[in-house]
Amino acid sequence: MATTLNKIEVTCPECGQTQAESENFISTVCRGCGHYFKSARAAASGRRKVQRTVIRKKELACAECGAVQEVAEEAQSSSCLQCGRHLELGHREILGEHLGNLSLEGELRIGPKGNFGGSRARAARIILQGRASGYLEAAEWLRVEGHAKLRTGAAGGKLEIRAGAVLEAGEPILFESGEIEGELRCPLARFNGPLRVGPQGAVLAEKLSFTELTVEPGGKIRAWAEMAGGEGPRSGTPGLR
Repeated sequence: MATTLNKIEVTCPECGQTQAESENFISTVCRGCGHYFKSARAAASGRRKVQRTVIRKKELACAECGAVQEVAEEAQSSSCLQCGRHLELGHREILGEHLGNLSLEGELRIGPKGNFGGSRARAARIILQGRASGYLEAAEWLRVEGHAKLRTGAAGGKLEIRAGAVLEAGEPILFESGEIEGELRCPLARFNGPLRVGPQGAVLAEKLSFTELTVEPGGKIRAWAEMAGGEGPRSGTPGLR
């Protein structure tokens, strides 16, 4: 038994001539100009739909050379395109003994019983509750939350010592700014920007250098104080006790 095929009228996209084709045709040739063309349905089904994943990125500055580059927000490590330095982008927590140097673009936390035993640790942010034998460098801030001890010193953006916390350092402390609500003990403390000592805060040092100083009532400073780039060394300044 013969099957009757339904016909439809199609138009050649090249010359505009119309002709009858099966309603299920995939492709054909124009009987007027010889142009080969596909049906609209076949053309649509032949196009692959590619779903593109949007990768969110962030800017990252290399701790070694300072070059800025873009990395994926989810990335855990990368390499500097300028100097080739390996960049560890995640966070790290030290709860026991850690030997060896660290360089993080994320956050480093040294717990109450933790001890950083390397010679140098660098991170964007450092929370210090325990001890460190090596030098600490915090690009954004270093926050002291317990009775912490540094055999050497530390440097970075901002030094924060929480109320009730103590930081003992054997070598100079060098930061851009400081918020001392607890106690800081070190041979030299230098702040290139403002320093604030809270009502329960205390700075005990052989020498203290700053550009701007605020001491809240109850705060204590026992040091040879010097305003950097200002009037020079002074001791017994009003407001310093």
